[in-house]
Amino acid sequence: MIHKKYTSIDDFLEDVSFHNWVLQKNATDVHFWEFWIANNPEKRELVNKAKALVLGVSFKKDFVSKEKVAFEWKKLESTIKAQNTISKRKVRFLKPLTVAASILLVVTLGFYFKNSFSKITHRTHFGEILNIKLQDGSDVTLNSNSSLSYYKNESRKVWLSGEAFFEVDKKLETNAKFLVLTNDLTVEVYGTSFNVNSKNKKTAVFLEEGKIWLKLKNGTDKKMIPGNFITYSSEKKEILEDKNIFNATIKTSWKDGSLLFDNLSLIEAMKKIEESYGFSIIFKDDETKKINITGAVPTTNIDICIKAIEKSVDVVIEKKDNSLIISKK
Repeated sequence: MIHKKYTSIDDFLEDVSFHNWVLQKNATDVHFWEFWIANNPEKRELVNKAKALVLGVSFKKDFVSKEKVAFEWKKLESTIKAQNTISKRKVRFLKPLTVAASILLVVTLGFYFKNSFSKITHRTHFGEILNIKLQDGSDVTLNSNSSLSYYKNESRKVWLSGEAFFEVDKKLETNAKFLVLTNDLTVEVYGTSFNVNSKNKKTAVFLEEGKIWLKLKNGTDKKMIPGNFITYSSEKKEILEDKNIFNATIKTSWKDGSLLFDNLSLIEAMKKIEESYGFSIIFKDDETKKINITGAVPTTNIDICIKAIEKSVDVVIEKKDNSLIISKK
């Protein structure tokens, strides 16, 4: 990343990393700009103006005061009365002006509503984790190869594809719900911490604290309490798993940059590696698939991840093109 002095709005607008920070597209750029802003508080106003331009400036509701409208209307009435003696040809000229003003008003209102209700989408690549702060104060950690979408003026209703950990800010004054929608179900909460994974044609939800309600696509509801882990498939129209997990880090360790395996078969462990990094997994023999693995591996560095697994279960993993080939040592 190129470091330079930022003295004008143009300096920010011409910087690709700044756009990535505003749109929450790249974790490295997000971390850089959060650090930069914290250490350059005198530039915060300039940053906010540049950010507004990137997102699109909204019109203020008090754009024109009532007094100003009334004053201008009286002026228009006076003008019309004074022009009573003008020929019809000239009077008719007011009509196209009125039409033009109406068109301008429609365009202005259209821009306002389009900007206010535009959809914002955050995406991550394989091996990338992104921290997102929503407008309502809630925090979301988006896992690799995932996306989160919401409308600009309604961040308490989000659409998830992939995996994310939510820490929802409870709105005591309004008791507003927070909704997470996937292809299989809708998670309904008021304020709590939970993990949602909608990969592999099913949605798995783990509740860390608080309570949530699941509205399944088959029309039924399911209440969850802390420690519950539920997996539902709309394709099969049934709950695939419903159990309690007492070690929460098994389901949430990825948000801290690692995957935790607790006596898990190697084939199941490698499925998680496949989700995180996007590599196809190839086993040279069936016996290796059944080896159990316990420990943690990083989710942001595939080479270190491979070495950790090789050392843990005494296998050889060859990285070739877009595949990981696993064999006995």
